[in-house]
Amino acid sequence: MPLLWHKKKLTKALLKLTNEPTTIITDLVIAIFGFYCAHFLQSLYFNSQMEVHKYFSFYFLSIAIGASFGSVYHAVETKFHNFRSGLWKMIMICMVLSSVTLLLAIIFFSISSNDSSQKFLQILSYGVIFFSTIKIFYDDDIKNAAIIYYPISFISAVVMFLSWYHNSNMDAKQILIGLIISLFGTSFVFTRISLHKHFNHNDLFHVFQIIGMYFIFVGSIKILDF
Repeated sequence: MPLLWHKKKLTKALLKLTNEPTTIITDLVIAIFGFYCAHFLQSLYFNSQMEVHKYFSFYFLSIAIGASFGSVYHAVETKFHNFRSGLWKMIMICMVLSSVTLLLAIIFFSISSNDSSQKFLQILSYGVIFFSTIKIFYDDDIKNAAIIYYPISFISAVVMFLSWYHNSNMDAKQILIGLIISLFGTSFVFTRISLHKHFNHNDLFHVFQIIGMYFIFVGSIKILDF
């Protein structure tokens, strides 16, 4: 009975703090899992010295940091507009960073290190990060991050599909599945479909994102050579 009372008290306290307690929790799950994946892949990179592992590590790190900002954003009351605005900008920048680091991972996965185009695409990717960050600081509309996220996700999915289809590359298949699941999950953000007052469109997106992250992680750690 005392335990049940404490649970009810904690629930009431969370609901007073925010209208989106589930969103905070799912953001924290993404952050914890993302940091774990990033650490694992960074350790793998130290052994393999393969750039693809390094950039997949950065990909998960960007997601984890963005989700950390997200959990705070959803916990803070709307009256703290300036603080929330700063958090939102950081979330959008992390979205761009995760997209571009994914692209860099795909570049190092699919293009030989002897190919001069690899260096060119790498520099171009850094340029996208720089200019997108400046753009977001002036206009933090989600479309400015989405215009980077969607093309890169689709390109990455196509590259993974071709690698799997032509070379029976199973790590590419795992990453492809993860990308498709993650892309599908973003549809809830724009359609705003919710299952419950306390399980809204953001929570549905987060669930699919976690599943997608798992498949991408499993695929990325299986990459051993080109």
